[in-house]
Formats: sequence, structure tokens, C-alpha cells
Amino acid sequence: MPSQPRRSQTVKVRDVAREAGVAVGTVSRVLNDHPTVTRELRERVKGAMAHLGYEIDVTAQSMRAGRSRLVACAIRDFDIPRFALFIKEAEAVLREAGYTLLLASTTNRPDVEIALLGAFRRRRVDGVMMTLSDEQHRDVREALSEAPMPVLLIDRDSIAALDRVTADHREGARLATNHLLGLGHRRIAMLVGDTKAFPSRSRLDGFREAYSTAGIAPDPKLLRDNVLSSEDAYRATASLMSLANPPTALFVAAMDMLGGCLRALRTMSIAVGDGISVVAGSDSDLAELHTPPITAIEWDLAAMGRHAATMLLERMRGDEIERGRGLTVPTELIIRGSSRPLVN
Repeated sequence: MPSQPRRSQTVKVRDVAREAGVAVGTVSRVLNDHPTVTRELRERVKGAMAHLGYEIDVTAQSMRAGRSRLVACAIRDFDIPRFALFIKEAEAVLREAGYTLLLASTTNRPDVEIALLGAFRRRRVDGVMMTLSDEQHRDVREALSEAPMPVLLIDRDSIAALDRVTADHREGARLATNHLLGLGHRRIAMLVGDTKAFPSRSRLDGFREAYSTAGIAPDPKLLRDNVLSSEDAYRATASLMSLANPPTALFVAAMDMLGGCLRALRTMSIAVGDGISVVAGSDSDLAELHTPPITAIEWDLAAMGRHAATMLLERMRGDEIERGRGLTVPTELIIRGSSRPLVN
């Protein structure tokens, strides 16, 4: 007759061993995910744990293994809804591997990024995924070089020694600009974020490449950079549309700035599609549900999250892999009703 389940706080490793009919050392190897344990033994021990209500002492296990089983993720801010896809998929991969994900906001400031790296070190996190406000910032690069744990960069590519997962923003911007040029637009305004960071820098490169291939030059007066908030997008759009010779198309390349742009156009009674063509730098529910729906660049943020977590796990395990790996997720242009041929 099987033994009765016990209260979890009284169950010891020896109780699990007795229930499973194995040695205490076998239970210990299962708890530490040792590769020599057979699948049959592993399932038997885990079944005994479940029956007895045994709960793993994560703190003690981590101290013995020299690991915290914590991974930190630091991003610019929590106001980018689509980035939840990245977090959700990364967390699922890490949780399956026995890790807990900690979230932090850098507020897009180098001093905060440096402080967070110090906090992660003191908390002995096993790995870090993060964005950077300025990839060339000397003090940030120094803090990264001194980090005792593996660090993976999210959508940043300038530090060759670190693993990184990026989206092909240059190609997305090139596709978007080519699309507008093909519709007859020549005065295309671009709203872009901080060009010290990879995504904005790449989008600007793609925008200029499309113009160069077409054999024409963009009007520098139509570029607005450092657009980092919805209010920035509102002001930039209002300024552009107030020009004596306003643009005929808007490429809102800064991520999640579409709302501010559309609000400015509505305030100025400028109809999207009829009064001006609009392309968003990242797809969203707003882009899809707006009337007319907004043409937008899309990439798989969920896949980025899975890839980032998997690459970081490999690095934390100490797998023999090359230094500073990079993985790029492709982008595509979803054409909708907001981008229309220029009518002279």
C-alpha cells in the first residue's frame, strides 16, 4: 500500500528516496538535472515528489550549484505593448529550463544601465538580456566588459564580443520607402528614434538606401530624429505638416509612435490615405484596426524572445560556442489602405 502524502514542509530527500525505492544520491542527481539519470528513474523520483508534496528548496539548491537560477531582462521602458511578445516567449523558454525571469526598465539612460548591471551582479543573476541607449557609451561598454555573467543584447549590434538578437530594420525601412517611392511619393517624411541605437540607425540607412537606388535625394528638412515618445511623434508630425511644402507621405519609423502621429493628423483634419500616406515602422493592433488600416513593417518578436533565451541558456551552460554570435530576424512589409498613389 503506497504511503500517504505528507505536508510539504516535513518531506525530506530521504523520504522521496524511500518512496521511489532509490538511493538518496539518485534523488539528488534528479534534483540537479544530472545527465546520468535514466528517464525511468527520473520519472519515478518525480512521481514520488509529486505524491509526497515535496517542494524543492530553490535557494539551497542554487547555493550548492553556485547559481541563482535568475535571469534579468532590462529594456528601455514598459510602454511598448508589442515587446510583451518578446518577454512572454523568452520567459517560457527560461521557465522550462528552471529559471525565473526578472524585469527592469533602463529608462533609456546609460547611468541606469550601469547601475542595473551592478545590481544584477550583486544579486548573482546567471545571465542578462538587455537593450542599450547608446552602444558607444564608454562607461556602459566598460560595465559590460566587467560583467561576470553572460550578457545578450536585444536589438543592438555594435559590441562584437556579446551575443545579440536583432531584427532586420534596414531591410524593413528599405521596403517601406521603396513602396512609397513606387506610389509616386518623393517628399517622404521620416520619424525615427535615437540614431545612437541600432534600430533607428538601421532604419535611417534603409531609408537612404531606397532613395539612393531610385537616383534621388531625400529632403533633410523632412527628417525628425530622437522621437522617443507619443508626444514627440505628435509634435514632429504637426511640425512637418505645417511646413510650406509639407510631405505627401509619413514613415513613422520610431517604434510605437504611430498613435502620436495619427492624433496630430486628426487634430489638423488631415485624412490618412487621402490627405497623406502613412507607413508604420512596426505593426500593432492600432495599425491593423485604424480606418484605413495602416501599412506597417512586421517582424516576429516572439521568435526573437525564444532565440534570445535559447542563446543565453547555451552561454550560461558554458557550451563551446563562438564568441559574440548574432542572429537576425527578417522583416516584411504589410501593405494596407493607408499608403496610396500620389495624386498630383
